[in-house]
Amino acid sequence: MPILKFTVEKNTVLNKFAKIKGIDITKLKKSLEIGGVLINNRRIKDLTYKLKKGDKISICIDEKIPEFKFSTDWIVYEDDYLIVLNKPQGMTTQGTMCYDINHLYYFVKRYLKGYAGLHHRLDRDTSGLVLFTKKKEANKPVSELFKNKEIKKTYIAIVDGNLTEEIKIQKPIGRIPQSEPKKWWINMPDSKEAITTVKPLKTTKNYTLIEAMPLTGRTHQIRVHLASAGYPILGDKFYNPEDSTTYPLMLHCKKLEFNHPITKKRITIETDVPERFKLITE
Repeated sequence: MPILKFTVEKNTVLNKFAKIKGIDITKLKKSLEIGGVLINNRRIKDLTYKLKKGDKISICIDEKIPEFKFSTDWIVYEDDYLIVLNKPQGMTTQGTMCYDINHLYYFVKRYLKGYAGLHHRLDRDTSGLVLFTKKKEANKPVSELFKNKEIKKTYIAIVDGNLTEEIKIQKPIGRIPQSEPKKWWINMPDSKEAITTVKPLKTTKNYTLIEAMPLTGRTHQIRVHLASAGYPILGDKFYNPEDSTTYPLMLHCKKLEFNHPITKKRITIETDVPERFKLITE
């Protein structure tokens, strides 16, 4: 079933409103758990939330069969406070409004049998490392690490063209006005500072395997910066539309380095090179 939209006619509570509208309560509970209920564009989790006359409600109870089956092989690091997973390509980090259990956050919460704190995301088609907190007491120090840019993230990518020397791309990024689906580019209205360092690792006739380290965290930053510099990522249909190959997006978050938020011990977490990168790494 698609998204259901209503305007509240009189003050009531959500579960009573749902019964009046013929919405299955079991499905509503699942939608609440996964973030599929919005009231006045704000995500609601409480089945007995007090509704006021005029409130706008959106409810998605579209149940989708997950395309992925969770594997403990995804877990790269885990301790009492943190868990880091290697997100498969094609999976979102967090679900959309519609009831969708086909995302990493859902799988992590199921694995932990309870709380998981999400602090950063990767695009659906970008694979690699995503860090979650296991205890709420770790949330603030982890947020501070991200805020102060104290988590060093290293990506690898395969780009079109031959990059022969290390470069630093310092170009502000903003959303392209009225773009649907949303796209970003350099020097847009309301752009924000964005800095990425790029280092070539291996070059073939047509492509370069590179290492990219974003010093800021803008949406699509690496993809936009590389495309704007003349080295678009292979398989990036958004920012490399002239790419006629059938390769998937060749972008992967390979390494995270940071001081543990509780123990303060320096941690380096790294994955193997994904199989799809063997195009150029072998």
